[in-house]
Amino acid sequence: MISLQAKYIEDIQVAHTGLEHAVAEIYSTYGHKVRINRKSLHKFGRYEQLGTAKTAITYWGGDPIRSATNSITHFSSTDAADDQVLRVEGMTISGGMLTFVAQNITLNGQTKTALATPLARCMRIANVLSVTETTGDVYVYEDDTVTGGVPDTATKIANLMPAEYQSTQFAGTSVAQTNYFIVSNYWVFLNKKQTAAADIEFRVGAAGLGMRVATVGSLNNNSQITHAADPYYIVPPNADLHIYATANTTGVDISAGFAGYFADIVE
Repeated sequence: MISLQAKYIEDIQVAHTGLEHAVAEIYSTYGHKVRINRKSLHKFGRYEQLGTAKTAITYWGGDPIRSATNSITHFSSTDAADDQVLRVEGMTISGGMLTFVAQNITLNGQTKTALATPLARCMRIANVLSVTETTGDVYVYEDDTVTGGVPDTATKIANLMPAEYQSTQFAGTSVAQTNYFIVSNYWVFLNKKQTAAADIEFRVGAAGLGMRVATVGSLNNNSQITHAADPYYIVPPNADLHIYATANTTGVDISAGFAGYFADIVE
């Protein structure tokens, strides 16, 4: 019988082999030499009211903004007393090229407040810098009229941090011009006990272009998809990836996510 320690070592060796193959494939396909040692990523999202229309898995059930300009400019909370410092991660764009930016924001309740650095993408909002949780939901959005801290136009929402999670629920991300993203696995769950089915699309697209389906799946009746990519799926620089879902009925509670490794271009 194989020992737990030996199995652990075997699993690590397999993972390293997969990454080594991905590095070699990046060079042979794209001509870039890359380094994998800086950062991994776990990304996840939930939408509790999925219906029969194809929808990106975000907490508010809308498509995240993929702007050709740095049009994402403001933030606010739905609670007038919120004054926490939050972390916002996103991308700026210049000449069609995406650059990763992280910035701290200080909430001013329901008052619309400008971001220090306007964004073309907003991948994450998280309360990782404050002792207290926000009471309200926090929105980052394109400039809009705001009612009670909520943008009046749903299509202007770039991302949303619900108070109950203190982190965004967006099953997607973007990749900067200086990186590749190597996807090692993804998962999708139908939450709670519900009689429903859903089709899943993992979509990838270069910034400024449409998104294509990279892989598909289906699940039903409280089932799940857990997919370990072999070989790993390579997302090139300057691209977006989102998980979409379509249900056979309304009010379906679904969650999804993926994990992988960033590979920095060194030459």
